[in-house]
Amino acid sequence: MFRFVIAILCVSLLSGCASEEFELYHRINEAYDFEVTHCDSFAMVTGIGRGDNALADARLSAIKQGEELKGTHIVWLQSDLGEPTKVVAVIYKCLM
Repeated sequence: MFRFVIAILCVSLLSGCASEEFELYHRINEAYDFEVTHCDSFAMVTGIGRGDNALADARLSAIKQGEELKGTHIVWLQSDLGEPTKVVAVIYKCLM
């Protein structure tokens, strides 16, 4: 009986951990425009999101585009919280 209870507790714990969302590490840094004055701006990206996490999804889409372009920093320009939610950002490359 004791093993059965332990097994149920372990399964519950593992399923709880598996269902939690976590944010992955990104190679691009969010910044304000005054923080990247010494950097080169070279691209604009957009992101679109829908549903409960629309803004987070739109931002994640734009961040991934910036990473694909090998940018080091992203500066958010605009967020339109309509349906769908849209964001616009500038991608910078900063030499450190």
